[in-house]
Amino acid sequence: MSLCTIATAETALAAPPSTCASVSASAEEDTPKGLIYHDLTVRAPSGITSLHVKKLVFAGQASSPQAMQDLAQAASLLLVSAMTGQHNAACTQWLMDEGKQVTASLQSGGSYDLTWNNATVEHGAAHVTATTAHYQIQGAATPRTSAATLSMSGLAFHNVANQQLLPSAARAAFSLPTSELPALMSAIGGRSTAAPAVHATISNFEASEGTVKLQGHGQATLTGDVAATSASGHLEITNLEALIEKARAAHQMKLAAGLVLGRLVSHRSGEQNTWDTTWEGGVLTVNGFPLPIK
Repeated sequence: MSLCTIATAETALAAPPSTCASVSASAEEDTPKGLIYHDLTVRAPSGITSLHVKKLVFAGQASSPQAMQDLAQAASLLLVSAMTGQHNAACTQWLMDEGKQVTASLQSGGSYDLTWNNATVEHGAAHVTATTAHYQIQGAATPRTSAATLSMSGLAFHNVANQQLLPSAARAAFSLPTSELPALMSAIGGRSTAAPAVHATISNFEASEGTVKLQGHGQATLTGDVAATSASGHLEITNLEALIEKARAAHQMKLAAGLVLGRLVSHRSGEQNTWDTTWEGGVLTVNGFPLPIK
């Protein structure tokens, strides 16, 4: 007990505001490695959307133990909001305030490291599970940008549209202006139209399912609203033929036809097809061919 403090009992935690979400855990540990939650649940007031995590490990800087808890809860709320596309105006200001604390720490060279183990996101009848979700961000006083990575493994989907086409693993490495983080956090979990766009440079993005692998890099404008998010850069797909067959099997004939057209103008090297790409309004355009994949 000298190395950590363990709190048991299923108790609701102090933040976020009750109109935003409720958070509870079966146990909490304050350890030298960071804050650990066991059986963490984040639930929207409607009861329709929730996140269940077997174990969350959060390491980073905060002004107090309570502030540390708040940041861990904010990060978990952002995870479920990002995966479901659900925004709650009651979360807007709280997330903005949490983001300002994160920005202050990162601008002093601080960092944050979060791992969600055995996470399940539910939205109505739709379920998404992940064996592991891992997020890291490192700040710097100069330049005033933060470098981050987000990786997810063991992804599985149930009652999700076009789930046959979704990846089982994904990873992104990117950087963004540190000062824009509060706006992004507020947009993702709060009122998406209330915050300005955030400009990210993506050094690498990859997603895979079976033998199909998508990889790319470029620039992105993030808003917390998929319809208002845009990106441009370079895209590579390994085993495009298998992806086309998956689209046909899912009866996504428009996507399958678009992929066939895209294949005609792609550069081919071994099992890889490559393009210069743009993403805007839910439409992926490759070498001038629009591929709607909303």
